[in-house]
This record gives sequence, C-alpha cells and structure tokens, in this order.
Amino acid sequence: MKKPTLRQTLIIIAVSIAVLSLSWFIWDQIRQKIPEGLIVASGRIEGREVTIAPKIQGRVKSPLVDESDTVKRGQLLAEIVSDQLEARYLNARESVSLSKAQVEQATVDLGFTIKDAAAAINAAEAAVKAARAQLEKTRAVLEKTRRDFERYSSLFQEQLVSASDFDRVRMNHETSLADVNVAEKELQRAEANLEAALAAKDIVNIKRSHLQGAEANYKAAVARMQEVYADLQETKIYAPADGTILSRPVEVGEIVNPGTPLYVMVDMDKLYLKVYIPEPDIGKIRLGNEVRVFVDAFPDKAFKGNITKIYEQAEFTPKAVETREERVKLVFGVEVSVENPERLLKPGMPGDAVIRWKEGTPWTKPR
Repeated sequence: MKKPTLRQTLIIIAVSIAVLSLSWFIWDQIRQKIPEGLIVASGRIEGREVTIAPKIQGRVKSPLVDESDTVKRGQLLAEIVSDQLEARYLNARESVSLSKAQVEQATVDLGFTIKDAAAAINAAEAAVKAARAQLEKTRAVLEKTRRDFERYSSLFQEQLVSASDFDRVRMNHETSLADVNVAEKELQRAEANLEAALAAKDIVNIKRSHLQGAEANYKAAVARMQEVYADLQETKIYAPADGTILSRPVEVGEIVNPGTPLYVMVDMDKLYLKVYIPEPDIGKIRLGNEVRVFVDAFPDKAFKGNITKIYEQAEFTPKAVETREERVKLVFGVEVSVENPERLLKPGMPGDAVIRWKEGTPWTKPR
C-alpha cells in the first residue's frame, strides 16, 4: 500500500481536528442548552443619574469632591455661602428674643393686675358688707328712737314728762336719723368702690389679650426663625445616596441659583442591567419576573434582580427590515433592576441576565 504524502497526512489531521472540534461544539451546545422557561440576554450595567442642586441662592464656597470620586450617602459634598440668608437668620433670632421678652413682661403684668384686682375686689366687698351691717345697725337704732320719740311726744303733750326729757329723746331720734343717712351714703360709696373694683376684671381681660397677642407674635417669630434656619441648613449639600460623581459643572466662587446643577452622580442603589430581548420572546416576559445577573468580574456570583421596565418601542437589527427573515432581529429593550448591597457592581460592566418567565424552572448559569 502506498504511504500517504505529508500533505495528505496534514489534511487528515486537519479534518480530524475539525471533526473533533465540531463534536465538542455540538456536545457543549447540548450541555449548555438553556431549559424551557428561561431566557438569556446580555447587556451592560447602567445607573440612574442624579442631579444634585441647591435649594437656595448663594456663592459656592468649597466643593469637596470632584469628578469620578466615590461618595457615601450623607457625605458632605459642598458648601454655599449666602450673606443675605445669614443676615435674615440673625434678624429672626433678634425678633425671637424681643418677642420672648414681651411675652415675659406681659405675663408679669397680667399677674400683677390679677393680684391687684383680686385684692381690690375683696376689700371692696368687705367694705360693702361692713357698710350694710352698719346701715342695718343704724336703722335698728333709728327704729328704737322713733318709737321713743313718738311715745315721749304723747307724754309731753299730756305734760307727763319734762321738757328736758322730751328734748333728750328728740335729739336721740334726730341723731339716729342722721346716722342712718350717713350709713346709707357710706354704703353707696362702698358699692361704687366695689363696682370700680369689679371693672378691673375688664383690665385683666385686656392684659390677658395683650399676653395672647405677645405669645402669638413669639410663635410667629419662632416659626420664621425655624424657616430661615431650615434654609440655612441648605447651604450644606449632602450626597443623597452612595454613588459616583460623573460631573461637577460649577467652580468655587460661582453664584448659583436654586436648581442649578452642582453635581451629577450615578446612584449605586439604583443600578440596572439593560438587555435586548428578541421579538419572538418578548411576549413571554412580564414586569416583576425574577432575574439572575452574572458579570465577568464575579463569575461565580449570581445577583438577584427583577424586570422593572419593558420598552414599548422596538428596535431593529439591522435598521432596515425588509424581509421576514430580517424581522426576527426585531428586539425590545428591557431593564433589570439589580440588587447591589455589597457595591460590587459598577456602571459599564458587561453582564448576562437569566430571566425566568415560567414559574418553577431551575436556574441555569449561562456559559
């Protein structure tokens, strides 16, 4: 038998290698076949951009971070100086101090007025009581002297008593009558004094109204101070979440208005994997479907996720679609929100998403 040439030998070896490679490829494809109920799609990790802007007008004092810096939630990023706001706060504090002093003065004034009014009313009521008692006493004496006077008048006319005795009884009657008149006038004065003392209650009410007005002014002043203080706290700009600074559009010394972007950052708590699903498979998936995400940097770790957005508009690959065969390249964008508690994932990382659209299907890692 004729021995094969070197060329023939090389051809045989190449064919053998090709057969073995094809066999291995077919076996590997069979081994890697994705079970029914799962869809595998590839994409890149992306993040939600967050614009950090002030709520007040002022001058940028000191940006503390720069582009590409990694920041933590609550980290101080910048400070803004507002001379006008600081002046308003000082004025508000002075107004609070002044209105507080007015409340204290009105409180003391009301207390003294209440105390004086109570003392005056008590004294006036006691005077009225004493005057009424005196009036009753003088009236009782008057009644006795009146009876004596009438009896002695009859006896004097009958010449049964002396003129001196009659004059004495008459003088007693006239004196008691005068005493009653004095007691009545004293009671009138006491009642007038009591009425005047009771009128002090109106002054108490006026003082109480003054105190209430002072308290209202104080509360309003405190509210204004707290409002200005809250604005003053806005001079310090903090990171709303863990993330990476993408840009810093302002420089030190610039005057910024409310809403002017100071930083643009990506929120590391809101990363997602954007993948594209072929049109024939898009009807299988739903919002909320469970997903496992795999990235090259951590090949043995599966990151949990869920489908949170399915694009309404399809995209074509290629752009011009003219035949039915080409239409199978119609794809829909899908966003998969990924849990990233350890901050292992970073924007820009390529990743594979395993989407489970049929409940109960076991997870399979793409190869």
